[in-house]
Amino acid sequence: MSLLKTPVLFLDLQTTGAKPDTASILEMAWASLASEHIESSLIEQAEEVPRRIQFITGIYKNDMESARPFASVFSDLKSFIDKNLGANPIAVIHFAQFERPFLLDAYEKLQEEMPFSILCTHEIAKRLFPNLPTRGIKGLAGYFGCPSGELKRASNHVQATQVIWQGLTAALAEKGIHSIEELQKWLQDTPKAARVKYEYPLPKEKRLSLPKQPGVYRMMSRWGEVLYVGKATSLHDRVNSYFRGQKNRDTRKLEMLTQVWDLHVTPVGSPLEAALLETDEIKRLDPPYNISLKTGRRELAFFSRDFTSFQTEADENHCIGPFSNALALDSILKLSASLQDKSFNENMFYEPIDASLLEQGFDLFCERHGFSKDTFVSVRSILAVGLNWYRQLEEEEETEELEEIEVSETEASVEAKTEDSEEDILEIELTPEDLADKFERHFIRSAATYLRTKRLTKLLNVHIQIEETMTLKIQNGKVVEPEAPFAKQRGSWKDLSIDTYDRMTVLFTELNKLRNQDRKIDFI
Repeated sequence: MSLLKTPVLFLDLQTTGAKPDTASILEMAWASLASEHIESSLIEQAEEVPRRIQFITGIYKNDMESARPFASVFSDLKSFIDKNLGANPIAVIHFAQFERPFLLDAYEKLQEEMPFSILCTHEIAKRLFPNLPTRGIKGLAGYFGCPSGELKRASNHVQATQVIWQGLTAALAEKGIHSIEELQKWLQDTPKAARVKYEYPLPKEKRLSLPKQPGVYRMMSRWGEVLYVGKATSLHDRVNSYFRGQKNRDTRKLEMLTQVWDLHVTPVGSPLEAALLETDEIKRLDPPYNISLKTGRRELAFFSRDFTSFQTEADENHCIGPFSNALALDSILKLSASLQDKSFNENMFYEPIDASLLEQGFDLFCERHGFSKDTFVSVRSILAVGLNWYRQLEEEEETEELEEIEVSETEASVEAKTEDSEEDILEIELTPEDLADKFERHFIRSAATYLRTKRLTKLLNVHIQIEETMTLKIQNGKVVEPEAPFAKQRGSWKDLSIDTYDRMTVLFTELNKLRNQDRKIDFI
């Protein structure tokens, strides 16, 4: 019987850790090639699933409400095997060295013999494709044409393993291996080959023929899925840089390059045009390997004139913005409220700090600069001081400090991520001097964030001449053709979204790069 017609069990486990002596099976999924759908079940746990494992597996607290007893799930698996595969089937598992110890431990607890033998697709791939950049489940499934995805849940892994098995059996058939017996003998007789160099599915001549001019490139899967969108000052140099070198390569990039069979490029006239096109293409195509500039669940925030409320869309009252999220001014909003309530908020800086220590730090901050506490009961008074300091930095051209201030993510979001980490964090005892410095930084950063919204708004409707080489027209936040009529009007964010915000942010950043190169920029 041919390999592809041999009835096999496809199986995958998600667990709470790496070894069965310290972890347990969290989810199990299985199917055969003939299955109309993939069976999957969550397994009850003695303790709540750690947050880190929830993120890795995509299995969250609410999902566990449908979890079932361990013995019941394995009973269902046995019934499936008996009904669809018969006695002593083969279980095809990708990277089975992980699953095998958990399965042996499970059947030992059930006091049963494991009802199948195991065949590992990872072991087969190592011998068939020794020079592929990666043979992990996501990269290898993509190499054979499986649509890219997160592949977090066990059922996704089973689907990917089915695709990998079909691809491997076709490659084995080319070597004259057509049966399970022949495959097992081949595995036994064929040593694992050491990787000599990376071999990519993308034809070398395709990337070497790219032009040395600015543009946007799209890395394509075997079946036309856009995996990644990037911009380049030189399409030839940027794309070919992905394929150079063997050591210390980024594993995520190698996973992507294992799946790239083709390139689509759009040459443009300048790096600025490439940057603007890139952000629009990322929004349009939502490529799985892009991280920045994706819409996702991101929403803009617009504050009311008195900063007492915010909403995700601009209107006559909520016209202060746009901010990239509602936490952009969080620290100074909490400071203003604390001064009004005469009680300092312990979470002012996103991690708990003793309220009395915060107050001591703010007292020292005011003493340093000759301020009265009462000066800062309004958010606008805090921003006024911060803007004064920030503009002084701009005039002094302290570019390194300004680059640190004008970060793409607010300190709020960065620190919030840190707080969610499961890693042990070394606790540093803060002093009033440390907190006085922190208040200064937050005054300046909040002002920089506020000023940035003003500058982005001005870019919504502009006609820009960059030396004599380029004319750029932006109307209502969109790039229009150079010959299109241009109507000067006041910028408004009404009915505009995160897409426009990202486009204006890219434009703002690229214009600053040109200024730093002493390029002449005129706003007509």
